Amino acid sequence: MIDKKQVSKLYSAARLSDTERSVLEYLLNNIGTLDDAGIKAVAAACFTSMTTVIRLSKKLGYKGYREMMYDLRHLQRASRGISQSLRGSDVHFACRDEGVDIFIAALHQNRIIGINGEGFSRIVAQYMTTKLIGLSFIAVLQDFLETDQFVGANQSTLGCMMLVSKSGQTEAILETARACRESGITTLTFTGNNDSELAKIADAVFTVHDDYPMDLKNFRPNCFTGNCILAFEELLSMCLDNLKQEGLTS
Repeated sequence: MIDKKQVSKLYSAARLSDTERSVLEYLLNNIGTLDDAGIKAVAAACFTSMTTVIRLSKKLGYKGYREMMYDLRHLQRASRGISQSLRGSDVHFACRDEGVDIFIAALHQNRIIGINGEGFSRIVAQYMTTKLIGLSFIAVLQDFLETDQFVGANQSTLGCMMLVSKSGQTEAILETARACRESGITTLTFTGNNDSELAKIADAVFTVHDDYPMDLKNFRPNCFTGNCILAFEELLSMCLDNLKQEGLTS
């Protein structure tokens, strides 16, 4: 089962009405039994109109009801077995079980992926941006724009924000994380400090090994930057494997 609260949060930027949110919750709760259910049946079950269901699909960025249902079923299948696949695997990150689900769901939205990192973490952010663009995702590096400009101007189109911070205390990154939380934008965080303020704000935290946590200026040789890239590649591989299973990519 996908984490319904987390998936609902992914869509919170759509500014759903109470009725639309109740329809979404119904779909998430019953998606496994709605294979043949048409829009009329869903509307009746939710005591609302077909127009409301169509409006929900449009607000979530889909062309219509069928496309929305296809994607929600896909998210459910994508989340199956993720926790099991991590057990015994040689991966370069640690996270709560739902963290991988959130990463996959965020990328499957086909919306803008914002990315930010400061200092040496900028290297990771630039790598992530370039890699995602090369794979036909819509990725934008927060570069030279203040948080209110970047997040505020794009909050209706940002699907998620990937933030990289070794310490998890970088003020510029925290500012972006707070703005995303206020705007309902999902944050995916790569950090060496699982107890940091950034980790407490983020929706999904991918903790990467940091050889020298107290070396805040990163003077000493440290594998954190490289491990971040490896962790990102591993998460991306899980995401693409699910896309491949659905026949959405070769």
